[in-house]
Amino acid sequence: MSEEKRPVVSSLQDLTIIEAFDRGATESKYVTFYLVNPEDELYFGQLFKKKKEITIEEYNSALEHVPDSEIYPEVPQGVALTIAPGDLDDTSAFIKRPGIACYESVKGTEFVPKELLEETLIMEQISKTPHPNIIRYLGCRIHRGRITSIVLERLDQTLMQYVHEPGFAQLDKTKFVDALESAVAYLHSLGLAHNDINPYNIMIKDGGQPVLIDFGSCQPFGGRLRSLGTPGWYEEIFYTSEAKHDTYALNKLRTWLENPQ
Repeated sequence: MSEEKRPVVSSLQDLTIIEAFDRGATESKYVTFYLVNPEDELYFGQLFKKKKEITIEEYNSALEHVPDSEIYPEVPQGVALTIAPGDLDDTSAFIKRPGIACYESVKGTEFVPKELLEETLIMEQISKTPHPNIIRYLGCRIHRGRITSIVLERLDQTLMQYVHEPGFAQLDKTKFVDALESAVAYLHSLGLAHNDINPYNIMIKDGGQPVLIDFGSCQPFGGRLRSLGTPGWYEEIFYTSEAKHDTYALNKLRTWLENPQ
């Protein structure tokens, strides 16, 4: 890669840094980091050093440009996509980019771009009739003929965080789950299952209204899944999309809300 292609990092705030730990370890075994520039070009690096020992110069030297084909899917032909407004940024919306955190483990495969394409098409389908308890889809971003991100309504608090707020004590838990059941019934009416309902995938807005998020595991009934649900929130290990996965999670959620842990 030419030097002029490489971005210059002057602060760690320019990077997203992820430390990888072995189970039970207190020191990371390696650090991965990346930067996405305004044109959605990705620069990725990995160093087998402790984060506190890495210098800015080492971060800069390790960053490498990642080809678009490894992370971004091509815009599918014959599909009308919603293009997100250009004035939205990370403060006014949630910009959901590909699963870059796992890039080093799936490098050279179609896993990352395929995952982004599948979720984009699911959001396009769901948003044709917006549901008040499903995250609002604002469109996708396209650069160089490829989908580079999904743009969503920004909400700041998950249900897992909300349980520690004073407002949780006044929450009408029956109406709360009923609202989620309405959202799930809408998905099921489209022949889709969410497959990963849990307190981290439910956001809170308007003083206690639930909003279902994260449709990365949402697939048509019977569809093969590329990722399993969240431990503790499924009845048994599964590999296909089924309505019963959502039913189980909603029933568990109703009990969990009485004694969140």
